[in-house]
Amino acid sequence: MLLVTLLTAWVIGISLVSYLTLVANQNRSTFHSLTWNTCVPVMEAGIEEALTQLHYNSITNLLSNRWTFGIDGLYHKRRYIGADGSYYETTIQPVDPPVIVSTGYAAAPANTGKPMGGSSAFGMILGAVSGSLTPPAPVMVSRMARVTTKKQSSGSGGLTAKGAIQFEGNSYLDSFDSSDSNYSTNGIYDPAKRKDKAMALTNSKANGAIKMSSAMIYGSATTGPGGSVTIAGGTIGDAAWVAGQSGAQAGHVENDANVQFEDVSAPFTFASGLTPIDGIVGATNYGYVVDGAVQQNYNLPSANVDDTHPMIVTGNATLYIDGNLVVSGGGFIYLDPGASLKLYVGGSADIGGMGIITGTARAKDLSIYALNTCTSIGYTGTSPLIGTVYAPYAAFTFSGTAGGFGAFSANSITISSGMHVAFDESLNAAKGEYVVASWNEL
Repeated sequence: MLLVTLLTAWVIGISLVSYLTLVANQNRSTFHSLTWNTCVPVMEAGIEEALTQLHYNSITNLLSNRWTFGIDGLYHKRRYIGADGSYYETTIQPVDPPVIVSTGYAAAPANTGKPMGGSSAFGMILGAVSGSLTPPAPVMVSRMARVTTKKQSSGSGGLTAKGAIQFEGNSYLDSFDSSDSNYSTNGIYDPAKRKDKAMALTNSKANGAIKMSSAMIYGSATTGPGGSVTIAGGTIGDAAWVAGQSGAQAGHVENDANVQFEDVSAPFTFASGLTPIDGIVGATNYGYVVDGAVQQNYNLPSANVDDTHPMIVTGNATLYIDGNLVVSGGGFIYLDPGASLKLYVGGSADIGGMGIITGTARAKDLSIYALNTCTSIGYTGTSPLIGTVYAPYAAFTFSGTAGGFGAFSANSITISSGMHVAFDESLNAAKGEYVVASWNEL
């Protein structure tokens, strides 16, 4: 009888321990999955820190902000976030374009790193008998991602849009190369040296996604799948074709566009930069002086640049205008020779008056970024716009006869009658913001 009782107790004990072990393992598996997912935002935080480092320092000054250089030839940064011990380890490979690897670590909750008392079916009972139920330190679960980057383009052929591109009467688009004397004169567009590698590209799949009224494109036009180009008295093709033919040259119109437009974020926290003040530079009285030698980051709630408040930029600077930008009357924005400007606009931009004067006459020295809240940009200035515009949510309108030389991207683009736009092919090798090109979990 005693033997039967012992055997019965033994069977019940084994069944109970097995059941408890099953429940513990299921609980452990559930928490492990939760921790596995928790690693993702930690890992992403490391990628964001690396992109921020590249934004402010490119690949030339990566030792700043407590990054360290390792014997593996990579720049390293570790940062703890939260109170649970989570942290990330991020590296930047200093090549052009750079490569980022980020590993996010999160603590396995509820002692799911290792079962108390061991992993065997009798672990919990033996652990209770021996008194070894002290919870061990939680195991860190990790996930790793490798991110390649690319330079954010302002347009691969001159005009790039999400939606419609419209050319009004007698407007035209061609290309040149400010870095090659065969295709420019002292870096400035020369019609005698024009090239025919310009492109008007839109993701739009609509009929008439690109409309041309007595306009010319020295190059090609591309729409989204199913989209079309409407040519009413205009022509698209190489220089020889445009010189003597109308309509589209074979092979110069495609419908396979699928361009990714990245959102534009503020370059820094508003009000953390300096506010431009008035001053005299070179015997001229300016209402706004943006001096990159004093501070690189400047900000304004809005800007009204007119006859009595012109603006000058010296050195290399970033100007963040949170609201609207208006240039009118005899007002102008002048980039001193040797200066460069990254101009961020959060509201609308109405650039008239004398417009923006790029002293270097190089498009790479002026970059205009429209934040996602910017829905309208108009340029009617009497000076040619030499630079790049990236405005993924704005309707961009070019008016007048001064011309635009560089590359221009927007939600939609309208080129008014008589307006000339030339794509500067040297921008393909110019500096740009590094953005994510690919993301692969390792």
